[in-house]
Amino acid sequence: MMTNRKSFALMLAAVVMSVTVMSGCASNGGSKVNNEGNTTANGGNGAAATEAPKEEAPKLDNGNITILYHTSKEQYEENKAANPAAYDAVWETVPQFEQAYGGKVNVIAVPWGDQKSTLISMVNAGDQVDVAQANDQNFPVYPLKKIVQPLDSYMDMTDSFWNASVTKAFTFGGKPYAAGVGAAPIVIYYNKTLFDNNGVKSPGELYSEGNWNWETFRSTAMEMTQDTDGDGASDQFGFGWWDAGYALMVASNGLTLLSYNEDGTIASNYESDNVKEAMQFTQDALLKDKFIDKDKEGDYFNAEFKNGKLAMTAEYGFGGFTVFKSDYELDFVPVPTGPKGTKDAGPGGMSGWSIPTVSKNPQGAAAFIKMLSENELKVATDNNVKMFGQAKVDQMNELAGKILFAPIGVEKYWDANTAALTGIKDGTPVGTFAATAKAMAEEGIKITLTQ
Repeated sequence: MMTNRKSFALMLAAVVMSVTVMSGCASNGGSKVNNEGNTTANGGNGAAATEAPKEEAPKLDNGNITILYHTSKEQYEENKAANPAAYDAVWETVPQFEQAYGGKVNVIAVPWGDQKSTLISMVNAGDQVDVAQANDQNFPVYPLKKIVQPLDSYMDMTDSFWNASVTKAFTFGGKPYAAGVGAAPIVIYYNKTLFDNNGVKSPGELYSEGNWNWETFRSTAMEMTQDTDGDGASDQFGFGWWDAGYALMVASNGLTLLSYNEDGTIASNYESDNVKEAMQFTQDALLKDKFIDKDKEGDYFNAEFKNGKLAMTAEYGFGGFTVFKSDYELDFVPVPTGPKGTKDAGPGGMSGWSIPTVSKNPQGAAAFIKMLSENELKVATDNNVKMFGQAKVDQMNELAGKILFAPIGVEKYWDANTAALTGIKDGTPVGTFAATAKAMAEEGIKITLTQ
């Protein structure tokens, strides 16, 4: 739901240096989920806090597989040389898989942004690819164009090992097309020191009281917006993030901008009451309540938060403790609950692994996906518990099990979202730009479904 400058996929490519994220046993049926600060192979990572006994490795007649991936072995070795803590689940799993099954793992490395076009070209040419990444921008095109195949023929997708949120997000027409363990909820980070110094009740205190919602978020942000130097203009603000936090408000009010239905259809939600309420709240934050600096965007807010001039911002998972590291005491809470939302449910990012239709060894692909996911979970959980403690890991896992996520790889998605964001910032009546955005989205959906 954010602009492509801060899309989950692009962000992953930028921070693929090391593991500082978490996972554990979530409350959603015991599925294991994890969140992203820095990342492993598929851009969310983690490990089970309590590991289940490992299953006996499946028997394979063929251990030869080909993987399409965004990091070459040389790049990973350079990353490791620069940062010994760097970890990439794909490259660490390759020798383990080859030793277990006696085959050869061929990794084709292309830049993150080229994976979609490369895989489509390879499938059209009939070239072997057994494992490919699934992310927010290559779905639903992959299943629609029959680039990838349903996984339930090769994997038990009901196994609680798999993150159920990932499975749901990449299910199209009732069939699961990706599996994974990576899920990163977006949370609100706040400067606890700044709240204490201003004598204002913090988001953590409000959340503990069961009183963390849009209205308390709004009133708190307004109270923390101040003119500290007496020049008549606010120089300390209550909140700031990419796109004025519009994505946070949409998801925290119970919907995503697109819905994928079991019959294979796609619906646009721009004119739903949920989304229009989120649009109005964001517009008011900018233009009426003025607790967001309307003239600033993006990384500016990161700097202001670190400089102690911004009370609240947002980030994926535990990433905020790295991105916003400073002399101030930081903490996080879930996104505030909207009038039509569910407590602790909100936006986030996730990715998974798919088996292309040209796979010559789908059983081997499934075995590799499971093995790398087990490695990813173990390394990330060990890191996260060590760095943040079990209580924080459990809290983040709980949130990761409630992520509202919908792939955005439909035509004209960015056009529709830009229309909405422009209307929010310009002060255009919500009903006007919501209708415009919906029309654009529906046109794009039609193109996507028929191309």
